[in-house]
Amino acid sequence: MVQVADITGMEGTTGCGDASGIVRLDADLGITYLDAAAADLIGIPAESLLGCGLDEVADLSELSTLMRSGTVFNNQVLQVGKRRLVCDFLPTMESEQLVGGILSVLRLLPEQLPDPSIDLRALLQSGSASLDLNYDGIVIVDREGVVVMVNQAFADILDTTPNAIIGKHVSDAYPNSQSSKLPAVMETATPQIGITHYLNGKQVYASLYPIVKDGQVIGGVGKILFKDIREITLIANRLQGASETRAAAGNVARKESMSRYDVNSIVGQSKQMQDLKESLLRVASKNSNILLLGESGTGKELFAHAIHAASNRRYAQFVKVNCAAIPEHLLESELFGYAEGAFTGARKGGQLGKFEQAHLGTIFLDEIGDMPLYMQAKMLRVLQERELTPLGSNAPKTVDVRVVAATNSNLEALVREGKFRQDLYYRLKVVTLCIPALRERKEDIRALSINFIQQFNEEFGLEVQALSLEARDVVMHYDWPGNVRELRNVIESAFNVVTGPLILKEHLPEQLSRMIQDGSSGIPHDIGPYLRARLGSKPLPAIVEEFEKLLVEAAIEFCNGNKLQAADLLGISRQWLYKKLQKKHNDDSSGH
Repeated sequence: MVQVADITGMEGTTGCGDASGIVRLDADLGITYLDAAAADLIGIPAESLLGCGLDEVADLSELSTLMRSGTVFNNQVLQVGKRRLVCDFLPTMESEQLVGGILSVLRLLPEQLPDPSIDLRALLQSGSASLDLNYDGIVIVDREGVVVMVNQAFADILDTTPNAIIGKHVSDAYPNSQSSKLPAVMETATPQIGITHYLNGKQVYASLYPIVKDGQVIGGVGKILFKDIREITLIANRLQGASETRAAAGNVARKESMSRYDVNSIVGQSKQMQDLKESLLRVASKNSNILLLGESGTGKELFAHAIHAASNRRYAQFVKVNCAAIPEHLLESELFGYAEGAFTGARKGGQLGKFEQAHLGTIFLDEIGDMPLYMQAKMLRVLQERELTPLGSNAPKTVDVRVVAATNSNLEALVREGKFRQDLYYRLKVVTLCIPALRERKEDIRALSINFIQQFNEEFGLEVQALSLEARDVVMHYDWPGNVRELRNVIESAFNVVTGPLILKEHLPEQLSRMIQDGSSGIPHDIGPYLRARLGSKPLPAIVEEFEKLLVEAAIEFCNGNKLQAADLLGISRQWLYKKLQKKHNDDSSGH
């Protein structure tokens, strides 16, 4: 039997091509969206392809007629310059007419791929942790058909663990499944690309490849491209309704609805972040609601995008709603939409709400702790019944939406105070992911700094290499009350004054060094005498209220009047800050 170590040392060639891409075409075969993998395979930058006709970049020949007639076909060869791509086409039809788009899944022909044994060797040498960060299922067998390696994503499809599969023959390793086709692939040394297969009662979309060394087949690799064939149906359904959705939602570009980030966008090698990313990938494939907890600036929206990108809803809409930024009187119509004539000035034909826009996809409810109580009751009904009623309508609508909510508030405390519904809280926290503050994972600061330097090099057209040792010492000793967002702002600020390849200490905001010298990293602590003079012998509730006022005043003064920065510094929402300022104004006006 070939052991993992034997496969790790393989040289030669295999047919294993992991790269696959998606291109969306309109009814005229114009390119309306493509992902990065597709652009890499075609060999042309994405920005140069958007808006072009497919026939401008590829030799379609008879494929054009088939595509325009709405014919479904698989494993056809498309010539793009000197590249030959294996393509699957899925037309979107309405009344027997091609409408709105064609989905193309592209792969380079195996003989054109670079030596994949190098990639396979790197994959195996990196260990199971690297495999587990891939949400596509992967299984590797030796020449006898015995499973030698499998990742967690593949085991999840079978509702088991990797250890329960490794060591078994591939024909016996998958209960309640169709017989594996890997033995046939190894026997014929012929890949099977883009086939449908049944695993644990689920119809999946997979590619199988022989592993070849010195002309001999020594194993096989299976990769699940879609964990549930319904993902492809979902894509078709989304494209089918594209024209209706665009008309109702204001002709929003479809590419803007896709998630902008995935788990690889989350920078951090600390144990906390590695554990968190692994947890994210485990829960993303399910449909349970997720509650993201973390201080302001920790990257909760980034995690929400990553959850969507790793889910089987990733080809549908990702819709963000900031519950604190929408005025209370508009929140219901924003979330649930409104019917024609619902109110004066209502748009003709009505308007879709955020939940309907996110149908079959993910809705991200940021700052959920600031949602008014009356809206919490309506939100609970949507989560329980999976239906909503637009403003001004009596007809409920069914929605299929995965909810990811986020807050920097203490929801348990808000529940005790009667400011947040307990039943809604339990509905939202089916799965809870807690994002650590940057001060709790300072070992990630260097990697984050490098990442931001690379981003701003592209934006500013500079070639900054790193932080100087002195500057690095400053950022490592600072406590970052604004977390990753504050670090990003500090790096951007430095880019406006840097003159060489290094960001020096003097390029950093003066407040960082001052706070380190003062032994503080947030609101100044020298207000004790002032507090004693103002508070006297007041009762505790009055003291708490007075102290809140002082903190708000100090934060605004410290941030030179910038209320957004003050809210971030305090770890609260802008809405909460404005409420406190309004109350202070009212108290001052009444002489309190």
